[in-house]
Amino acid sequence: MKSFARLKDYIIRVSKKGLSPNEIASAVSIGTFIACIPLIGIHTIIAIALASLLRLNTFVVLLGTQISNPLSFPFQLFISAEIGSLILNGHFLDIKFSKDINYVSHYIAPIIIGSLVLGITISILSYLLVKIFLTKRKVLI
Repeated sequence: MKSFARLKDYIIRVSKKGLSPNEIASAVSIGTFIACIPLIGIHTIIAIALASLLRLNTFVVLLGTQISNPLSFPFQLFISAEIGSLILNGHFLDIKFSKDINYVSHYIAPIIIGSLVLGITISILSYLLVKIFLTKRKVLI
């Protein structure tokens, strides 16, 4: 709970440094989308590249990528696989361990499709939540 309070305080401090609620919300949403992509180890590189390409605050984009961490990544991967399997096959993922299975079509493709859907959903939600929070906060200040 302490880390959430620190994160909230940091976002408020950033909003007072000349960044608009829209700029902060956009940066967080890009970061959360990047965090959902199952490319382990290069989230930071992608975040820095996209932040500079889109002219967003790099640190806020990196902050958004932190929803993907060693504790949450297995759950995120499982949810992505389930969403992808539901989209591609019309049913939840059948977990099979066999030499005869095509891993690309059975696991990899659902994870990729599911992570894109999950990333877009979380990205939109994070944008809306941060923008609403900062807009209300500015009214209160």
